[in-house]
Amino acid sequence: MPIPRSRRMLATLAATALTGPLLAVTVAASPAAASSVDGPISAGEMLSRAQSWVDERVPYDQGSSHTDANGTYREDCSGFVSMAWHLDQSLVVTTGGPYFTTADGKGNPAYDTPTGAVGDLTGLQPGDAVAYPGQHIFLFAGWTNKATGDFTYYAETNPSIPSHGPSKGNINNSTIEGLPTSGYVGLRYKNVTSSVPGNFATTSGSGLAPTPNNGFNVAWQGRDSNNSLWVGTGSGTSLSSFGDPNLLGVAPGTVPSITTLSDGSWVAAWQGRDSNNSLWIATGNGNSITAVGAPWLLGVAPGTSPSIVALPGDKWEVAWQGRDANNSLWLATGSGTTISAANDPWLLGVAPGTSPSLTALANGNFEVAWQGRDANNSLWLATGNSAGITAFGDPWLLGVAPGTSPSIVALPGGNFEVAWQGRDANNSLWLATGSGADISAANDPWLLGVAPGTSPSVAALPGGNFEVAWQGRDANNSLWLATGNGTAISAANDPWLLGVAPGASPSLVTLPNGNFEVVWKGRDANNSLWLATGNGTGISAANDAWALGVA
Repeated sequence: MPIPRSRRMLATLAATALTGPLLAVTVAASPAAASSVDGPISAGEMLSRAQSWVDERVPYDQGSSHTDANGTYREDCSGFVSMAWHLDQSLVVTTGGPYFTTADGKGNPAYDTPTGAVGDLTGLQPGDAVAYPGQHIFLFAGWTNKATGDFTYYAETNPSIPSHGPSKGNINNSTIEGLPTSGYVGLRYKNVTSSVPGNFATTSGSGLAPTPNNGFNVAWQGRDSNNSLWVGTGSGTSLSSFGDPNLLGVAPGTVPSITTLSDGSWVAAWQGRDSNNSLWIATGNGNSITAVGAPWLLGVAPGTSPSIVALPGDKWEVAWQGRDANNSLWLATGSGTTISAANDPWLLGVAPGTSPSLTALANGNFEVAWQGRDANNSLWLATGNSAGITAFGDPWLLGVAPGTSPSIVALPGGNFEVAWQGRDANNSLWLATGSGADISAANDPWLLGVAPGTSPSVAALPGGNFEVAWQGRDANNSLWLATGNGTAISAANDPWLLGVAPGASPSLVTLPNGNFEVVWKGRDANNSLWLATGNGTGISAANDAWALGVA
């Protein structure tokens, strides 16, 4: 538990006698940071910075400061949150220096958003601080089940344990970190760039989505007789829960898409098995569905799959190929299982049998990539908001291999990274970066082949780098991984020679701690759901947890 107030004050006085007043420790920007000191920062980067102290096992010592790539900060609860927020100094929760809160719980306007922005603890979002005025403060990581009050957090607590997290808490418990829950207040950094954690905002809509506690939500079409929608949650290579709630059928040859909201719940989108091949939406938590529907009865083209991503305010955006005569790119936005707007702006055609890829930008807009219906099967890009597109184009006339789909992800600063299988003789992995509907650079580095009929998956890393996964053209059809920046690959490998089922594509996300999680349909006799986690081009663990079959 936290040090009692009397001991905290004694420790503060002792530290003051040794080092001077507990005022600012000026910090330098981390060379790998996406943010600058006191500048805009995503919640995802906050959590990544917090995890770095956990990984380094930084001790609790109010009289000392810790220096690493994050800067120099005091080794206590308030120094820890100051580090996570990338402030220019280590604030305090007591008196005697720049503060997080006043004694009555009001935030410091130099750092906090206006009082009331968070409200009670039910309004917390990843990256917020939770302070007990005069006593303690910790970093909120995210909801694991908001309905029951369960959440995870990071903290420096007392000298007996180093920095820890993601640790479990519940806002309905009488105490959190040894102090009465009723005395805590929520604080939101005024320079946080989005209410959606950075790793969510910079994730491509697919069948895998990260959670704030370095875990994941996953959705897939099962091999049961109903071809049901299966969902699960877990971490590493383990599934803590899974199931096929409501026995909701998924159309043959398609895959569902899932995204995590800021409250820890998920939203999934898929093409249903109804006669209309409608776009279906469901919300849930873990392996349970809380609501399901096929709003507006919007048809999805046979053999194609929607892409859904989270937006600020627990809203979502979804893109898909429609069943209209033009096979247009359709867009919709909504919340829960309700669509507030849907449209096929500009009647932009999508190549038959392919699916668009969608990513959310930090400002609440979206970026979408798809294979066009033009004679070149070009890579098309568009940006917009809600169900409207503000700009689109097929820059550089870059061809996409027939029957495959690109993968796009937002990078810090509003740029994007897109990966696809090219139409060249090698069916190489192609990469491009740009913004809006423009490409600034494109290349097929290393001439890395992608298996016919499959598509790569790309995810963003801190500092503007990327991680990409794909099924290779080697004899084993192995899972390949690469990392790099822009259109350059710094490393590529097929670790563990893990086979991917013919015609199947992996789905990749990066986690708040900077590692990756990848899921795919294996080449084993069961065509099991396989999971792997790692860093760079190395896999630290791989498994086919529970031998769950994928259609």
